[in-house]
Amino acid sequence: MIFKIIGVILLLLFIFTDIKHVINKIKQFFISKN
Repeated sequence: MIFKIIGVILLLLFIFTDIKHVINKIKQFFISKN
């Protein structure tokens, strides 16, 4: 049970960092267009 919770937390952290990375890429794209 504890391992399952740790796995979920790691998965959420991975997803959130991935979303932040994508947002940064989009921001850089718009900045370079302007």
